[in-house]
Amino acid sequence: MGIYDNKKKQGIKFGFSFKQFKYPAIFVGGLIVIIIVFLALQALLEPQPIIVSINPNPIDLAQEETALLTVNAVNTTQQNSASSSLKVVPVASEMFVVTPALQEISTFEAGARREFVFQIRPLNKANPNSIVPPGDYKIKILLAINGQEFSKEIVLQIKGAS
Repeated sequence: MGIYDNKKKQGIKFGFSFKQFKYPAIFVGGLIVIIIVFLALQALLEPQPIIVSINPNPIDLAQEETALLTVNAVNTTQQNSASSSLKVVPVASEMFVVTPALQEISTFEAGARREFVFQIRPLNKANPNSIVPPGDYKIKILLAINGQEFSKEIVLQIKGAS
């Protein structure tokens, strides 16, 4: 055998090919995608403990003096609650008055939904003779059920009086 012969050396041959894993790999990949989609849909369809709407938003101070905040509280825990609370707290607390600021829920069954309405009035507590400046203000809603606390923030827009 010469140095320039075209013969290839015989190496060790294994008895499998990656092609035989093609269909099981596609099946496992498809199964993983289906599981991820199922978990994502389950999280989206799960009831939220706090559902909020505010009307009007934005508040035009030339036309309205208050906004109504409607909060739907849902007991997403698996047990009834003998004492729950719902609280609305403006992040810029010196600029707003919330009536009532706190709602006590004496009995709250598992899976039940209750609706509460809060009145939000822009009022500059530091200087009652001046108006609240235009801008975006955060309102925080806190719900306590069976020792678990849930929170949600919304943005209330204020337009200046012209």
